[in-house]
Amino acid sequence: MSSLLSPLAQATQGLWFISETEAPLEPFALPVGTAVTDEASFLAAIKQPDQPIEQVTLPYFFRNMVRTYPEQDAAQIAIAQRFLALQQWLETNLQEIRVYRVGQVQVQAYVLGKAPDATWLGLKTTLVET
Repeated sequence: MSSLLSPLAQATQGLWFISETEAPLEPFALPVGTAVTDEASFLAAIKQPDQPIEQVTLPYFFRNMVRTYPEQDAAQIAIAQRFLALQQWLETNLQEIRVYRVGQVQVQAYVLGKAPDATWLGLKTTLVET
């Protein structure tokens, strides 16, 4: 298992992703030796071969979480800054970053990248989109 999983867990501690509901960001790693070359191989790796899948960019995925507005209070701005720091951590520590959205209405979202030890790891969360 990658040595980056623990620092990733620390970076996500207490962060909740907001869609039509709130859900925690959970660090995960695919089994060592898993190859992720495309959407189909990712679906096979998570054992969901028949689910609809969509790929988006990391900045697009985090766009609403990192945005700040003048009317926000200090706590809301601090959360946006933590999400921005998380995005930067992912971009610094992982290569070949992909964001997969699996399913419909109750969407499982996976931020996935390759660690220096060739392990695929990242974050997963649940989005509700009606």
